[in-house]
Amino acid sequence: MKILFIASGYLPYTFSENLCNAKLVYALQEAGWHVDVISKKDEGPTYSTEWQEPWLPLKEHTYEISYFIGGKLSRLYDLLKSSIMMGGFPVDGIRWARRAYQKALELHRKNHYDVVITRSPSDIPHIVGYKFSKKVGIKWIANWNDPASTIWPEPYTHHFSKKAYRLRDRYNKLCLCHAAINTFPSSWLLEHFQDNYPLLKDKRNVVIPHIAMPDSLYHQAPILLKDDKLYMCHSGNLSSERNPELMFKAIRELIDEGYTSMKLEIMGHINDYTQQLIEKYSLNGYVSFIGGFPYLEALRKMQFYHVFVLLEAKMEKGIFFPSKFTDYAQLNRPILAVSPKDGFVKEMLSCYGGGIAADNEDYRSIKSALLKLYQSWKQKKLFEEYNTNELYQNFSAQRVVELYKTLLS
Repeated sequence: MKILFIASGYLPYTFSENLCNAKLVYALQEAGWHVDVISKKDEGPTYSTEWQEPWLPLKEHTYEISYFIGGKLSRLYDLLKSSIMMGGFPVDGIRWARRAYQKALELHRKNHYDVVITRSPSDIPHIVGYKFSKKVGIKWIANWNDPASTIWPEPYTHHFSKKAYRLRDRYNKLCLCHAAINTFPSSWLLEHFQDNYPLLKDKRNVVIPHIAMPDSLYHQAPILLKDDKLYMCHSGNLSSERNPELMFKAIRELIDEGYTSMKLEIMGHINDYTQQLIEKYSLNGYVSFIGGFPYLEALRKMQFYHVFVLLEAKMEKGIFFPSKFTDYAQLNRPILAVSPKDGFVKEMLSCYGGGIAADNEDYRSIKSALLKLYQSWKQKKLFEEYNTNELYQNFSAQRVVELYKTLLS
């Protein structure tokens, strides 16, 4: 099986979706498939921008598309030319898409791929998949790890003008309609798409979760944890959307009630908003930033904590599958999910155990969950009561690869 994988986020830029794509490609190659990747430079925040172990075997199969940005007039000409070639979509990324399409045709003449898979973090690779599959006649699988640009829920909604919305809506309908298969990381996200694009109800849709780190890349060594405090870690950046204020308020009240042996460390970039909240609730010494780290180093550091914290934005439904959820489950530490009361994360913890889901709009719910974990830690029952092994089986590399084997057979 030869696969052409087109992703706007990929290695060597190690961040969130890019790592999801890297883990999947590694696992598919390990299973014996030939996978080539067309990617682009990630201009956003990353923890690494250089090729490093264990990802070096993927480098020779990666084709990063770069081009001269040019002056205002040359950019405009290139935008119009690219838009016309790619179906009349003058949107961000279309210049990259045209070149990715041309590279895909070049590689296909040499490798004769069986399938093309297009992946997030943006919607732009899907137009490449559409054009390429139509041109060469191979199966196209479009993966949607996040909502399409037109259907992000609050507080993430893109407030497009009517003209911009119509353009993107036409783009999304074209891609959703013509993909042989659309894949989604959770049924919650699939249902969100179907509610907004009913055409999907007549299409083939498959749920394939984010993949955990392949076992060959990550071996968890026995760790002797410090037991003087309940050590908690939130991996990843916080923001005004993923607002930690109610979490901080709950921690403050527990400290005031005498539950002082706890510490929350945030593994990510420091931001003024969160630092101001730490000051507001007088949590210096209890909550702190420890900075960002390359992915494998972050995993190693995370082994020294008792509890992992997942903070989600306030939404009517928790449709997102946070990629860190797979890391938390793989590391087998109890998870405190401060999440929407209805959603993917709440459902998974309810079905498979491994932690507690607290309502992210009710600080009393968060406080109650924290207290349960604190008491379980004091009684030395924490890992027995909140084991994540069953949860992890949903995301293991072996299971995800089997799902792709079924999909592509």
